[in-house]
Amino acid sequence: MVDGNTKQILARWQFLEEGSGLRRAAQMSRILWIVALLLVAFVGYAAAFRLNPILIAAAALVAGWMVAERNALRSRQAQWPIFRKYLDWNRIRQDLNDGA
Repeated sequence: MVDGNTKQILARWQFLEEGSGLRRAAQMSRILWIVALLLVAFVGYAAAFRLNPILIAAAALVAGWMVAERNALRSRQAQWPIFRKYLDWNRIRQDLNDGA
């Protein structure tokens, strides 16, 4: 029997392989980049007009988090072709179906 965490990871892998997971990851990467860019522009504007430093710090923190998430997504996208070759897809499908 497969535990819940393992099943969740296997389901993600299956979604990436058979579904539109890679396309959605690329789309999310673009969205994160655009929002982070807007936040960085806001930080520059807020700093130039000496707005509340807490507001500037919060916007900068969120922008940094978004850039980190985007980089993580892009890294996973780049690694996926290698992972998919080495995964035992028959076993993954079997483990997912056994728990259904």
